[in-house]
Amino acid sequence: MGKKQSKISVLFKKQKKHLPAKLEGTWIGELCRYGWMIFISAWILQGMRIMNWREVVIKLGLDIFITFLLWLCGLPWIISLLIAHTLNFTFNGQLFAMFTHMGATGVPASNFLNYTIKISESCHRKKFLRAAIAYGSLSRGCYKSTSDIDFRLIPQPGAINWWKTAFWALGLRAKAFVVRYPLDMYVYDPEVVVKKMRTDELPIILDEKNGSMKSYYPERVEMSEFVDVFSRNNL
Repeated sequence: MGKKQSKISVLFKKQKKHLPAKLEGTWIGELCRYGWMIFISAWILQGMRIMNWREVVIKLGLDIFITFLLWLCGLPWIISLLIAHTLNFTFNGQLFAMFTHMGATGVPASNFLNYTIKISESCHRKKFLRAAIAYGSLSRGCYKSTSDIDFRLIPQPGAINWWKTAFWALGLRAKAFVVRYPLDMYVYDPEVVVKKMRTDELPIILDEKNGSMKSYYPERVEMSEFVDVFSRNNL
């Protein structure tokens, strides 16, 4: 792992960030690369721009519920809302994943692998899940201090399975924050996940029921293969 930086210092440094083509090379684009701009954007949006609408409903519902509780305790509603939104941001795991990507936190490779295996095993036990897939350079066994895991859950067909998956994802994000695991996770339909995710790196199939994703991903990295390659390269 590289040398860990302080959380304050990374906010005032430019970070690697994918920008829309029209912002590349502009002063606004360069401003958006600073850690503090990434922090503000992440705090405001909290991934809702790319979430499925059910996850957005759950997230906004939590904001409203926590705001109401704090307001009942006597806090002004605007202060209550700011606190609620910040708690939501923190415990959905995005705060830790963001600082990890900036190099301000670190997860030992052994811990990262062990918790990834636990998530895979947990996914396998959930009948409402069709598949759980990870993306990115981890498919090659690459791991460094700024690595997070781009993780997508795909529910079984049916509205009830969608809601079960969305609420379970909420719990996974909260637990990831507690155990310091850099999780970047969303719930999508198969067609949406294939469209949104990169195609130049093989997906890691953490769990798959009845070969349901083989038609979408005939070329993939199986979980056992990932564990073997990751262990050889990093442990």
